Amino acid sequence: METKNSTLEQVLETIDDFAPDELDLIEKRLASAREKKNGSKAPDGPSPSAGARVAATRDIFAITFDEYLAMSDEARDAIQEEAYANYLDWIDQTLKQHHAKWILVCGRKVVESGPTWQNYPTDEKLQAIGEQYGLIPFVFAAAPMIEESDWARLSDNDFYPSLPIVVAAKEQSPHDLVDNGLAIEADFDTGSPDVLLNYEQLLEQGIAKRQRLVRFNTRFHLGYHFHYYPHPVLVGVITEGGKMISGIINVLCVRNWAKSSFCLVNRSRQALVGRNALIELELQIKLDGGRRVTHVLDD
Repeated sequence: METKNSTLEQVLETIDDFAPDELDLIEKRLASAREKKNGSKAPDGPSPSAGARVAATRDIFAITFDEYLAMSDEARDAIQEEAYANYLDWIDQTLKQHHAKWILVCGRKVVESGPTWQNYPTDEKLQAIGEQYGLIPFVFAAAPMIEESDWARLSDNDFYPSLPIVVAAKEQSPHDLVDNGLAIEADFDTGSPDVLLNYEQLLEQGIAKRQRLVRFNTRFHLGYHFHYYPHPVLVGVITEGGKMISGIINVLCVRNWAKSSFCLVNRSRQALVGRNALIELELQIKLDGGRRVTHVLDD
């Protein structure tokens, strides 16, 4: 009970920092939570919850693709957040039914889905689907599973394992990673299945680019919402013997990284490396608790 009260107090202390659109999203999320507490059944299709229905003034699935293309980036982001706020139960239910990490929805119909981030729809794909159906091509994604303790803080006697990585655009040659890649001292957490990186940093370095149609997904972590989308990036790790092990990994680009919940555990966190890097790059890692050093072993 004490931990829950502490979490609530921290949320209330920061609520004044949220923008108006973020407060609207919180209100809709609370309405959805109240409906769940009252024992409402999951909808058979993408219809708004009782609480969200009050705020909903349009059917976003009926907005034409031409209308959508004429909107600003901010307006498209708002529609995506509105979709998550009003149809979250249906989104999660449909993701589960399709055993998918993402679903592509157009006109309330699931057009495609994928079990991994590998084939996450591109701008070109969404353009084609939008033209085919004449409606907004929505992509909804599952919530990343990050097994961190609620509001844990590093004390003087506690240390978070780290793993140095180098990242670059997927088109870059692995041979140029050392000279031209972006070096990051990332927190290493096998509780996360994914690599999470700072979107603005990737954008500034030209590793990621602004998407025209691909929008950010909205999910919650440690009680706070965050925005992300998957993007293929060349990731490299240098072994103790100086060998570069690299490969293209679909990382999660997190918007407003410094203000996100991922920096609550470690304020200086630059990135979070999950077990997919360990598996996909076939790394051999030794954690030395005494010296507090991460060893990347050679084959």
